[in-house]
Amino acid sequence: MTTPGLPAMVWMVATLAAAGCALTSKSDPLMPRYFSPEHASEVARPAAGAARSPGELKLGRIEGASHLEERLVFRDSANELGYYAERRWTEEPDEYLKRRLTRVLFEERGVRHVVGGAAATLDVRLNAFEEVRAPKRVARVQVTVTLRDARVVLWEETLTIEQPVGAARKGDIADAVVTALGESLRITVDRIADGVVRELAEVPPPAPEPQYSSETRTGP
Repeated sequence: MTTPGLPAMVWMVATLAAAGCALTSKSDPLMPRYFSPEHASEVARPAAGAARSPGELKLGRIEGASHLEERLVFRDSANELGYYAERRWTEEPDEYLKRRLTRVLFEERGVRHVVGGAAATLDVRLNAFEEVRAPKRVARVQVTVTLRDARVVLWEETLTIEQPVGAARKGDIADAVVTALGESLRITVDRIADGVVRELAEVPPPAPEPQYSSETRTGP
């Protein structure tokens, strides 16, 4: 005599057993790899052919788009981006941008760094810091630059720099992508510095503060 529903019960037991095996089996743990677009050998030095600027500048907001985080970003189309699960930055990308801007503007180009009071102010937004995989593999950096004083915007521009990704060493394309992004960042910051120095040269120097004498006079 066949028990009603026995085939269904057997199927259910087999399914639960398979699920239990899947839950208890060990998978390879995710091992993040950390990258930096900066080179340890980079030091501040005057840029070749670049004049030392007599201008003064205050750094304003240097920030990244909300999608730029610890994970490396790739893009296969204009409308879709993704993240590498195992490829990570040592810092968020806007920190690399801020550090390089500070070094190039104030150490290499000789712009005077203003930390208080009125001065031309530079704001930079990092819109893209990504690997574009199609139709050809390039490293893209895009920034929106705004240089302003207390009254008007002196310069505003969106800069997009793309560098081809070189051949992978030992089959590791990640290292080639990071190297290309570092070069894109270097070119981007140099373009920003060129524009800042150019615009600051047109800014009149601040008027000297009035001098008051403490001397008093009484009668003729």
